[in-house]
Amino acid sequence: MGVGVIEKWHEIADVVVAGAGGAGLAAAIESAEAGADVIVFEKQPSIADASTSLCAGIYTFAGTDFQGKHGIRDSDDLFRRDILAVGQQKNDPRIVDAYIANQLDAYRWMTRLGVKWLGVDALAGMSLARGHVSDAADTHAVLKKAAESKGARLVFNSPVTGLITDKDGGVTGVTVESGGKAMQIQARKGVVLATGGFSRDTKRLEAIKAGYSSVIPLAGLGHTGDGHRMAEELGAYFKDVEYVKPTFGIHASGKSSAELAILFYSGAVIVNRRGERFVNESLSYKDVGKAALEQPEGIGFQLFDRKIYEVALEKAKGIKPEKAVNGLDETRISLLVEADTVEKLASKLKLPSDRLKATIDKYNADVDAGKDTGFGRATLSGGVGETVKIDTPPFYAYESRGALIGTYGGIAVDEKMHVLTRNGRISGLYAAGELVGGFHGASYMSGTAVGKAVIFGRIAGRNGGRGA
Repeated sequence: MGVGVIEKWHEIADVVVAGAGGAGLAAAIESAEAGADVIVFEKQPSIADASTSLCAGIYTFAGTDFQGKHGIRDSDDLFRRDILAVGQQKNDPRIVDAYIANQLDAYRWMTRLGVKWLGVDALAGMSLARGHVSDAADTHAVLKKAAESKGARLVFNSPVTGLITDKDGGVTGVTVESGGKAMQIQARKGVVLATGGFSRDTKRLEAIKAGYSSVIPLAGLGHTGDGHRMAEELGAYFKDVEYVKPTFGIHASGKSSAELAILFYSGAVIVNRRGERFVNESLSYKDVGKAALEQPEGIGFQLFDRKIYEVALEKAKGIKPEKAVNGLDETRISLLVEADTVEKLASKLKLPSDRLKATIDKYNADVDAGKDTGFGRATLSGGVGETVKIDTPPFYAYESRGALIGTYGGIAVDEKMHVLTRNGRISGLYAAGELVGGFHGASYMSGTAVGKAVIFGRIAGRNGGRGA
């Protein structure tokens, strides 16, 4: 961090954006449209390394014409209630309201830019289907093309390493490592931090919860908490980092999203090494991930039958393997353990067969009775889908554990995405995307992380471009 008068700036722009993920590119587009000269610095070699390209490509919106075409009637009010319910009312209402007020316009804006919507699905935390499915890499490429067409300059292999301030503490520029040189870049109107999360910052993860640094990170390689550290040095504070949780479903031997399978939303149950269920499988996969951490070795087996297998097979059709998290493709099928009976499956998994059989029998009886007496599961996911018995051989198991797809807490901001201290806001500094805390609260609705990247990125860019 540099303070004071800079004798010579290496380059000057109106707005400097740190990070070329969805949040950074959305900010760049809006700043440029506001008439600002914009430079985007990205530490990785290309946008392919950003989490926006690597994620499932699901953006959560409500009240869209695309939902209407699928017979789904949604509203801002219902959407807001769901977000607050999933977040256990720990969310910052101002930030939630900023998302809600801008979400439909963001959907229309993305559609105008050329984003293609492939389907709409009901996922974690949704009372109805509002997860708008896109091809993540294609969508990110659309944003990159739009940013460049508006005149924003994108510079790769160039991490922002610090913030430069004036004598009053206002941000006036950044330091950047680019081409083997340390450079000082002036930002006449503002700096937007869009550097992602801290899934690869082991020190911060351990400070949140012992053992978190051993959870496999699936976020982009650049998610090392750079923006968090820079803002913190200026007095910024955090919200919701205590609620960071792993996502449940990566195979116990897995290393990438290609081995992440969320089959419990298709009807599978999850059992531990004792052959017992330990969680309501319709909860957010973050809450399931937290519950799994408390089980022996942090392991849970997703257990299902042929009926559910066929449903999951259908869900994977036409989807790139790394994105087919809700289905079964060739890679995931190869990792399944299969048997003709529940008892034989237990033997293969080295689980107590009598206990596993009793667990499945009880679950099936509860499905018939219409009430899960063990954990209160009433649906497949969130408020959607009817539970089904696990009774049609063969039977399958997917040995699973938690992985960090993202960190959903972060820097405190106001509704204009100004970065906040305990005493006010930091002049000239904005934040957007995964870096931002306060929106999710205690848990997470699917598709709102990448949704808030675009929505909050647009807000930050719009205000940064105007110096507002």
